[in-house]
Amino acid sequence: MKTVKNNNTEETIVAIIGAGISGLTLATFLQKAGITCIVLERRNRSYIEMRQRAGVVDARAVRMFERWDLADKLLAGPVATTIDYRLNGKGRIFKIAEDVGSSSRFCTQQMLVGNLMRELIDNMAGDVRFDVSDVVIYNEEGGCPKVTYSDANGSHELVCCYIAGCDADRGISRTSIPEGVITRYTHEFGYAWLAALVEAPVIGDPIMAISDHGCVAQLPRGPHRSRYYLQCPLGDNASDWTNDRIWNEIRLRLNDETIQNAVVHDKFIVPLRSVVYAPMQYRNLFLVGDAAHLVPPTSAKGMNLALYDVDILSQAILKAVQDKDTSALENYSEIVLPHIWNYQDFAVWMTDMMHDAGDPTQNGTFRQQIARARLDNLFNSETAAHLHSEYQRGTN
Repeated sequence: MKTVKNNNTEETIVAIIGAGISGLTLATFLQKAGITCIVLERRNRSYIEMRQRAGVVDARAVRMFERWDLADKLLAGPVATTIDYRLNGKGRIFKIAEDVGSSSRFCTQQMLVGNLMRELIDNMAGDVRFDVSDVVIYNEEGGCPKVTYSDANGSHELVCCYIAGCDADRGISRTSIPEGVITRYTHEFGYAWLAALVEAPVIGDPIMAISDHGCVAQLPRGPHRSRYYLQCPLGDNASDWTNDRIWNEIRLRLNDETIQNAVVHDKFIVPLRSVVYAPMQYRNLFLVGDAAHLVPPTSAKGMNLALYDVDILSQAILKAVQDKDTSALENYSEIVLPHIWNYQDFAVWMTDMMHDAGDPTQNGTFRQQIARARLDNLFNSETAAHLHSEYQRGTN
């Protein structure tokens, strides 16, 4: 149980910074295991529940939730088994080969966040504190970790054993680590995606489309909405893309004049990049998800890499607390990073294929033809199809 030392100081085993997918999932697992934790989030609950994020829960993550007896409570939506790969309007359906055990699900990240909050806060009485500010991490060698923060009731201090940095790429967790301790590895792809949430469902299969005019994708975001992604130059702003321009480009790139304009709820630019920070830990602070790595949305693996981190970290914390064995925590980075790099490779492969195969002004006609050959291999080679299925399921 949490211990109150005085009005402003409390003790807990784990302090979690950030109430996104990784923070909420980690807190739910720890709460279920009887390990005290407190989650600090700078936004309010309504904002977190309504925030739109991409994501398909892959088969590996489904099995993780099943191990915790939480899959039926947290995951919803149809099983994700197909992708419609199109080239200049001509589609081919790639069916993800089945694996023994669970299948991926089209449970959106927003849906999973809402389900996690209801399970953790409403059903399990988990401690998530919203609208906090001035968060500072103290993680000195030989000292007891602590986190200070402010809210409407004043200043507070959490004394803890471990800190989980789940506050994404621009949070305070990673920046609290002294300069020179971790290395940033990055790859810039040289282009961006315009992301547009529209009031139009996916009809049929999720679409990943290549065209001579650039890449376009349509992925489901609930029963009535979808997210379109349109390749665009890095220098573009969302304001450059009027609603009419968005729909005209969608029709052009999908080679489908029957598509009707629909309401565009929001739009923003996503520069495509891959980033890894290593190591992913410093003393008693452990980085999770986007705080430690980013992948381009082409791979649809950002959320699942975060869930993989949570899986490894939660087991390591349980082992440390329940068995007094800290070896897994001490080797957290070494355990997690090979998986991260493997899926960075997949993300680069997917991103290069989908964009090189399209507009030849991007990287030339030679790269265009190579990329189209790679796409053909998914349908002509059992070996290529099997490997692609493994990556899509998260089991590689």
